[in-house]
Formats: sequence, C-alpha cells, structure tokens
Amino acid sequence: MRLRILLMILCGLYFNTSSAQSVKFIKNPYQAKFRVFISNNPKQANQWIYKVTGPTDIRKPGEWYIVKNQQLFRDAVSLFKVDKKEEADIIVYYVSTRDSAKIFQ
Repeated sequence: MRLRILLMILCGLYFNTSSAQSVKFIKNPYQAKFRVFISNNPKQANQWIYKVTGPTDIRKPGEWYIVKNQQLFRDAVSLFKVDKKEEADIIVYYVSTRDSAKIFQ
C-alpha cells in the first residue's frame, strides 16, 4: 500500500506543472497532503530535491519552491515534516546543485 502511495506521489510530481513543485510545510499533519522526512543520508531518500528561489525557476521534477507566503500559493502541495522516516510518505535529501536533483522511481 505504501509503495502504491509513493508511486502516485512521484507520478503526480513528475507529470504536473510547476505548481505541483511549489510546496508548503504546514503544522497540522491532518491537513497535509504528504508526510516528509528530511534525511542527511542521500541513500535513504527517494527524492533528491534542489530548492529554487522562486516558482518560475522550476525547470524539472526534483526542484521545489518552498512557499514563504502560503496565502498567495494556496495551490502549493501541503507537506508535514516528520521526525522518523518510517512515518514518511516521501524521504527527501536536499542537494546543492540543480543537476543533482532527481526523483527515484
């Protein structure tokens, strides 16, 4: 079941426009669309994410614009950060270069 959910997430992020790559971290886990664990270990992650500075900077899957003003970006995907990878729908590793960003399938 978790694998099916993960595949749906990956496909949704891959095939949607840049608005799907705009994400916002929220404090209420019940209102979040996905639970995210941010890893320091690249081998644990199923997504290597490069943070861009604006929504128009998104060029490919694996690039996220993390919304600062949630009122202006209501269509951004809502995420809740969890402390354990076992609780996560997505495991993310932040990369420092745009070319390193990718989503593993």
